[in-house]
Amino acid sequence: MNSIRPIAWPVRSLALLTVLATVVLLTLGALTTSFRAGMADPVWPTEPWFLVVNGHKYNLEQHRGFLLEHTHRAAGFSVGILASLLAVSAWSAGPNINSRLFGLVSIVALLAVYGGFHREMHVASDGRIARQIALQEGRIDVPQPEVFPLESGIATAVCAALVLLASGAHLATNQPGKWVRALAGILLVCVMLQGLLGGYRVYLDQLLGPELSQVHGTFAQVVFATMCCVPVLAAVPSPERQLPECERSRLGWLSLALVAAVFVQLVWGVIVRHTASPLAQRLHMLTAFAVVGIGVWLAARAFSSPAGRRVLGFNIGHLLLMFVFQLVLGVEAYLGKFAAFGPQGDVSPMARRVTEEAGVIRTLHVLIGTAILASSVVLAVRVWRRAAPNRSISESHSLERIDEYETVAV
Repeated sequence: MNSIRPIAWPVRSLALLTVLATVVLLTLGALTTSFRAGMADPVWPTEPWFLVVNGHKYNLEQHRGFLLEHTHRAAGFSVGILASLLAVSAWSAGPNINSRLFGLVSIVALLAVYGGFHREMHVASDGRIARQIALQEGRIDVPQPEVFPLESGIATAVCAALVLLASGAHLATNQPGKWVRALAGILLVCVMLQGLLGGYRVYLDQLLGPELSQVHGTFAQVVFATMCCVPVLAAVPSPERQLPECERSRLGWLSLALVAAVFVQLVWGVIVRHTASPLAQRLHMLTAFAVVGIGVWLAARAFSSPAGRRVLGFNIGHLLLMFVFQLVLGVEAYLGKFAAFGPQGDVSPMARRVTEEAGVIRTLHVLIGTAILASSVVLAVRVWRRAAPNRSISESHSLERIDEYETVAV
């Protein structure tokens, strides 16, 4: 009896590389928000190589926000490329390609129409700049370009819906690697949506205010947490790394409660980060107690059995360690934003000068909060995941066709 091998190494490698690239993207995004550089360049979209071509025109040492904003955009473009490669590779490799052809064609079509949509957005951006120049020169005959290219935008939305439909339908099959493929397709759509949220947050800031930036910040953490599940699901768990069914019933719903509590707490955190809402400040602190309480409760249950310690010990251990660092950073970030003496004490919290130390602390607080959410989601996946039984070569199509993929059951 030969068990089916894990997901093909290119898919596993791309999944890990996408996670690492997203860590860089999140760091740059957090720094951009911490130092209030989100509107450093109100022109959007711009080419990912904008700084390489135009950087010499700006004094980047004095315009740090401009550097952060455009580096963040370039990193987002890189993550989009990796997410596209991950989706295509996951859906194209492995046995029985005909059963996945609809999903693969939908992904390719989405990439094609989204490219056209993005090109039209660039044309509209150039048109807005030309119109501003014309108005400054006293010419009023230049038409207002589109805010949203309607035809290509609708085509992109339709293709994205087809990718989501194909991903959902694929989970109903017994294909090996179905969870990795489904998540890769969903992540591709989410990465594209996140890019549009970031871009329209810049373009429509004067119309919508900070609300879109709050959605952008929250959704980024959800996308990253989902992304971290792909490498976990791309590996076949050994039997000794599986929880017995009795342990799963003890820990399952508690692990989901931890994910829900962490997510709600992060939502309040995003609102506090972008506004000075007194209600959000209070709820952010109160839900922090709930997160720690549920986390300690889950740890106590897991560590009370040998199986829980063996399977989840490392995951829970570093989660509790992050709780400690996060609480310390949260206190420092709060005091740095809302407590001030001297001339700064008469300035509203959202208008106070951000020091280097305060910016770094706020950024670390955001990143560790994102890591806690991702770790909680991965922990829940490991609790609920069940290993599929081994399959023999005689049950498979051929040795070559089973060489690349596993059976994953969650």
